[in-house]
Parts: sequence; C-alpha cells; structure tokens
Amino acid sequence: MFIGSQSSSTILDVFRIGLHEVIRQCGTPAEVHFKTSGCSIHAKGTDLSKRVNYMMVSFVLREGVNPEEVDAAMKSSQIGGRVKMEDGICRLTAPPFEWRQISQLLPLDKMVESFAKETMRSKTWTLDVDSYVKSGFNINLMIELMRKRNASDLHLRAGNRPFIRVDNDLMPLDMPVISAEDMREIMLQLGGESELNLLETERESSFQYHAAGIGYLRISGYIKSGATALAIRLIPENPLPFEKLHIPDVVRQICHKHRGLFLCCGVTGSGKSTTLAAMVDYVNATRKVNIITIEDPIEYVYTDKQSIVSQRQVGRDTLSFANALRGSLREDPDVILVGEMRDIDTIRAGLSAAETGHLVFSTLHTTTAVDTINRMISYFPQNERDLIRQEIAYTLQGVVCQRLLKRIGGGRIPCVEILLGGRPIVRDAILEGDLDKLHGIMEIDGDMRTFDQYAVELYQKGLVTKEEAISACSNEEGFERIISGIKSSEGRKILK
Repeated sequence: MFIGSQSSSTILDVFRIGLHEVIRQCGTPAEVHFKTSGCSIHAKGTDLSKRVNYMMVSFVLREGVNPEEVDAAMKSSQIGGRVKMEDGICRLTAPPFEWRQISQLLPLDKMVESFAKETMRSKTWTLDVDSYVKSGFNINLMIELMRKRNASDLHLRAGNRPFIRVDNDLMPLDMPVISAEDMREIMLQLGGESELNLLETERESSFQYHAAGIGYLRISGYIKSGATALAIRLIPENPLPFEKLHIPDVVRQICHKHRGLFLCCGVTGSGKSTTLAAMVDYVNATRKVNIITIEDPIEYVYTDKQSIVSQRQVGRDTLSFANALRGSLREDPDVILVGEMRDIDTIRAGLSAAETGHLVFSTLHTTTAVDTINRMISYFPQNERDLIRQEIAYTLQGVVCQRLLKRIGGGRIPCVEILLGGRPIVRDAILEGDLDKLHGIMEIDGDMRTFDQYAVELYQKGLVTKEEAISACSNEEGFERIISGIKSSEGRKILK
C-alpha cells in the first residue's frame, strides 16, 4: 500500500491513516512496516485497531547531531521512550499506547524533523503488513449457522465481518472482522493449496465444497484490495421436490418429453438452478435414461435412481460447455443439462442436440420469455437468424423465467412466467419473427402464465403482499388490469 503525505502531515498522521486503511481493506494486522526515504516505522500489537504494543521510528541522522541532544529531547518530551543511535541511524522507541493517546506522541515527530537528514513532510510511504491477527474462524461452524438461519449465501471479505443473505437481505453476523490471514486459512479449509494457488494466479476461482449432513457449497473466490474474498452459496444435499417449489405442474410435465429444448431463465439468485435440479431429479426418479450434466461448477449432486447420471465440471472434466455438449452426443445421452448457454457455440450445440432427439435443459440470464428468444437469436449473425429462428421454433419445449418474492411468514416463493413450445401458434410467431405476439399468447393460454398473471395468483392466495406482487409485474397498471379481468390489447387481438 502507498500513502502520500502532505506538507502538514506528521509521521503519526501517516501511521494512523495507513493502519486505518489496512484494517478497512484487509483486516487487523499484527505487525507492520512503514517506509520512505530516510525513515521507517515498525509497529506490533495483538490488536492494532485498539492498542500499539511496540512502535519504533528509525531515521538517518543529520550530520553534526550530538547524541546528547537527542537524549535530552526525549527526556524533555516526557513520553518515556528510548533512544538508540548506531552507524548514523537513530531509533526512537515509544512506550505502548492506545489510539486515544496518540496525540501525546507528537514530540516524536518534532524530534524526527529536528534531527533527521531530510524532512518527512510531503513524502510517499509504503506500508507492508508482515502478519495479521488470526481470529480462528471455522468455516464449518459458519456453514452450520447458515443452515440454522436459513441463509442462502455467505460473504467473507478481508477487513469486514461475515455477512449472510436471508430472504434476499444481507445482514452482518456478530463475529470479529476477518483479516487477510483469516481468509487465507478459510480458503485452505475449503479448497486446499491447489484452489488457493489458482485464486492467487488467476485472480478468480470457482469450486465446490461438501459439508457432510448440511449441503454443498458453491464457492466463488476473488481478490478485493489485494486480499481474498469469497461468495458462498449453500445448496442442499438433495434437490428440492416439485411439491416444495410452488411451480405449476405443467413445468414438471416437460420432464416426460423425449426431445426438445427447455430453458429456465432469470437473474442471478432467482432459483434457476433449484428448478432445473428438481427437473433432473424427477427424470432420474421416474425414467430409465442416461442423464449427462455439464456444469461450472457442479452444484447439486445426484445419485443414480431409475436413471444413470454423469456429472461433468467445466475446467476439471472438460474444457468448455460447447466441447462437452458436442462430445455428449457420442455418449448415448437421453437428457442433457447444460449449466448455462453463455456463447454462440454452446447455443448452436444445444439446438443441434435438441434437434437430433435429446431433451436439453439449460439456462440464460434473461428476464422474460420473449427476451430469452430474442437473446438466443441475437447471438447469431444476420444471415443465420432465419435458420436459427426455425430451429428454435421446432425444438423449443418451453421457457420458464423466475423472480423470487418474499413470502408472507418468511422465506421466498418463485413468481414465474411460462411459455410453452410445441403449439402451432407459438411456433408460427417465432417463425414469423413476431415475438411481441408471444406475450398475448401466454396471457390467453390456460397452461401458460405471464409474470403479471402469476403475481396476481400469489397475491390472491395470500402468499405475498400486494407490494411484493407488484414488484414482479411489468407495472402496477398491469397488476390492476389483470385483477379486474381485462385482457391486454395483444391478447384481445389473438382471441379475435
């Protein structure tokens, strides 16, 4: 860390500001070194955020300085410090002090300015941390606390207390501030030396950890202000059954299809992985097929039931989604789960797999069903879009978009938008490029839903508040329109 001082800054200002920044960014240090040309500060303490047990200021003496002068200045300061001079270097050692007492050490700065070879004003200082205070964090205890508090995520960052996410709200845990050294130990507990080295080399890391009896952790590591940070998602050991997801049964019926493409979409944290895991596990329990999953990283872990399940992790078992998807067609699959369609090659391979007689599940980070179709088509160059539109029209089994709402009484419940493929009216709208018509089709079809319709259903069943239901709608007017039973203008056109 670099610290620039002003013409009015004392060495104590530099010391105070530097330590404050280190504690804020990386946690509480146990030993630090400040250095600039001609001067250094060395400090140690069991908790430098409150008390400094040892501080020594070393500087190059100006020629002609009499050692007795320095001793006399220290005695007159009444600080009670010590002076040592050797080979033209003067070392001033201060007694232990608390931060509220730091102003009493100002005579040290006056001594440095009086006797040093050069002034310490307007200097650039470097601050190095030799070690951090270890708080003894045990990641497994924090995971147990996550389960007890029904938390979905845990955020660990050097210089901050741990935070958990409960019902989509972040809240701090009553624990000490985590230091950079604590983060290193936690990373070793979760991923060992290999994942720590990967994070330090690549500056990003993503891996899985199994907390036996509790669940699996999807861990995303990154670097913040030069120190490790972790975002941890808790995933149950067993996928949730459909009955607990509160999603219309028409989605489960897609699991009985033998070919086609199904997409589960939404923003990060909207429950896409949970819904897809329930669908894969339902197929696993009810059909005698070969299921291949391609994930980054693996989240839910499946055990063979009626089906056999092979789970492959990008980076460990395969080089990319697209490679694994193309290769899976030679591995006798019936059902293929692709963790995310994130590029043109993966989308192309997914459509090809669906066309050749496989049931393909995947996700996109889109917010509505119409956006999903548009996004897939937009990946391709203009001269290919008619062909891609045709492939989507004939392979699409369905699109489900999700938004999680706070449930009355605690917890969250999905609000969904459902577009089902395989119907001539849907196929024709996609073939003709008239995607705006899809919203009206969803509104009038008994098996499909728009977000506005489903939000009204949740509100009328007393599962969410009116304000929460409206937050999932296109606008408040749309909510009120559906409650009153009025169809949209597009829906009225289709009915005619």
